[in-house]
Formats: sequence, C-alpha cells, structure tokens
Amino acid sequence: MSEGSFQFEDCLLKHHVRVNGWLPLCKNRRDHINAGVASKHRRRLRYFTFCAVGAIDVLMLDVARVIIKSQEDTFDTVCFFDKDGQRVFDTQKRIPGAIGFVGDFVETVLADDAEMIEEEAAADENENDPMAVKEAMDNADVNDDDPLAPKEAEGDTKRTRERQRRLAERRDFIKQFPFDIINLDLEEFLFKPSDPMPGKVLNAMRRVFRWQRRLLRPPKREPQPIDGFSLMFTTQIGPPNLTSEYLDMLRDVVVVNLNDIADLGPMLSQRGGVVDVARLESVNFDLFFKLGMPKVIARALMEEDWFVDPRVGIKLYEFERQSRDGPYKMLHLVTDVMRQSPPSHRRAPMTFAPAARQGYAEVVRALFQNSEVTVNDDTIDRESLQTHLDRIKARRKKYCPEE
Repeated sequence: MSEGSFQFEDCLLKHHVRVNGWLPLCKNRRDHINAGVASKHRRRLRYFTFCAVGAIDVLMLDVARVIIKSQEDTFDTVCFFDKDGQRVFDTQKRIPGAIGFVGDFVETVLADDAEMIEEEAAADENENDPMAVKEAMDNADVNDDDPLAPKEAEGDTKRTRERQRRLAERRDFIKQFPFDIINLDLEEFLFKPSDPMPGKVLNAMRRVFRWQRRLLRPPKREPQPIDGFSLMFTTQIGPPNLTSEYLDMLRDVVVVNLNDIADLGPMLSQRGGVVDVARLESVNFDLFFKLGMPKVIARALMEEDWFVDPRVGIKLYEFERQSRDGPYKMLHLVTDVMRQSPPSHRRAPMTFAPAARQGYAEVVRALFQNSEVTVNDDTIDRESLQTHLDRIKARRKKYCPEE
C-alpha cells in the first residue's frame, strides 16, 4: 500500500491530483472544524494517511498550514501505516512526532480483538443514553479477553507473538479515532478475486467508518462526536478477472439506481451509449466500474451512519500509468462525509435519515451526469506542479537534513 518508497512521489500526474483534488478538500475541512469556534477552543486538524517514507501529502498540508504542528514542533495529529518498522522510523524522521503503525493495514484492522471502550457512548454526544451505550458496546466487539495475553492453547510461538503485536497495534490505532481527514491512498485494487465477498479492503473501510463515530476528546473540552470528515480514496480500475459475485455487486448497485431514479437512464445512454447495465459492463468496463465503485463506498458510509455531502458530491480523478505488464489506470476519489441526523440509535431499524436518503440520490445523479477528471500530460501545468513539489521537498529537508 501507499505510494511506495518514493516510487511515485515525483509523478506530476499524481501531484496534480494532490494539488487540485486533495488540497482544496483538506483546506475546506480545516476551515470547517473551527468555523464559529472561539479562538481558545480551536483545535488542530487530525489526519490519517498512507504517506510512504517521503510523506509528500503530509508535507504538502504542512506547507499549506492545513496541518499545524504542536508547540513542541511535532506532527502529533498525523497517523500513518506502513508494513515495515524501518520504513515507519524513516518516515518519522521526515515528519517528526507523527504516529506510525507497523503492519498490514487491512489485516490489522480486521484482526479479531477485544476492543476497549473508553467512551460508553462513542457514537453519540449523550453519554447517559442507554441506547448509545448499547451501540458503542456492539461496535466495540467487547469480551473479557486480553489480546496481549497468549491463549492457553497457543503457547509462546512466533505466530502467537505476531498476533499479540497486531492486536496491540490495532488497539492503539483505534484510540486515535476520529480523524478529520482520511486518505486511503492504497495504490492497489479495492476488489480482489481471491478475497471473499465483499472484500477485505471494503470490510476494513467499514470498520474505519464505524470507528469514526468515536468521541473526539479535545484538550480542556468535553468529549464530542465529529459531524463529518473528508475522505480520499485511491484504487486501480479493475481487475478484469473479477468474480461473478463482485460483478453482481457492482451491477446491482447501478441497476437499483436506474430503477429508483427515473432520469438516470437517458444520462447513462448519453454517457455510455447503452442503457442496459450488463451491456455497459461488456463494452465499457471502465465506465461500469467508475459508476459502481463509488456507490459501493457511499453505501458502506450509509451503513455506518454517515453519508456523502451532496453539496460536494464525489469527484473522481483518473490517470494512466505504465508497467511491465502494460498500462493500468488509477482512480482517485475525493469527497466530504456528514453524520446522519438523527443518529442510528434514534431511528427505526434499517432506516436512514431523510437528508441522507435525499443526499444519496443527488450524489448518484451527479455521478451519472458528470465525467471523471482525466489527468494527462496535456491537462496539467508541469512547470507549476514541479515548482510546488520542489517547495515540499525543501520543507522535508528542513526536518530531515540527511535527505
């Protein structure tokens, strides 16, 4: 996951997405969290990312003063994952004080664990509400096991120690929620044929969305839920060998939209040349994927009591990369997310808030109507982007002179 060890940080197509897609979204989130808040109660933005060793995205937000360092000059509101402990250490030299987690993100998030409850009502501001307490208990998968203690039958083996390490890492990660911005820059496939439905990555995202309902604890202020967050997500289009189960999931979500919203058929016909979804899948898989994938994520958000802000919608950026196996396409999704109101424990079972239902329809209509932003050498300002990237790298040298 992530951009790899400096592998794509010099890619100006990718940097165009950072500058024109990520940065405006992050600036708006920074302004939102402190809008109308007295200066003494303003807080610093919390950011989760797969930044790779180069930490270009974090440093870009540092240069733009979206991320504000602590009084001790550290990036203590930034969290990131990397699979290798040495890479986490090297990253922290470039963004000092950032909180790094070692391990496979998806496997760590999905690990079985007895999660701690530090807030009895993590999903709601009323901590005396028994329904909120129950929801928090349900979301935390609580039991009496200590994840750091080996099971009697396991013994002190390498596998057991790795399990203990992973569960400890997962527990520490959960404590960092919620974040104002989540940047899931995976640089891989969202759906993998070898994964059971609906896929490990999507299930990991569901848990992240669930943990976003935990209460924020600003210094010297009462715990409170966040009302929304910004989401960036990166995936490859495909793969072409998706199983029938995955294809059915993507196909069904588009078909349901067409059945529920009358004017989508003509929009699809104008954009894709066909109205039949199975036919679209066959003749234009890329468009089929770009219509289906964002809706799967939007549905996952709805299930966890969030919804896409229709005022922002879902914006997609696409560019092509070359590889030894041939070209492939990257898709970058950017959006703002809002909490449903009233929250789930104050609604009838299996229902969504009215604003969420209406907002989903607006977002779907916009996805059918508006094409993705195609990024290529003809659509970017190479000179301006390179100047901006050089400025970020200069900031990195300030923190890590050996760079």
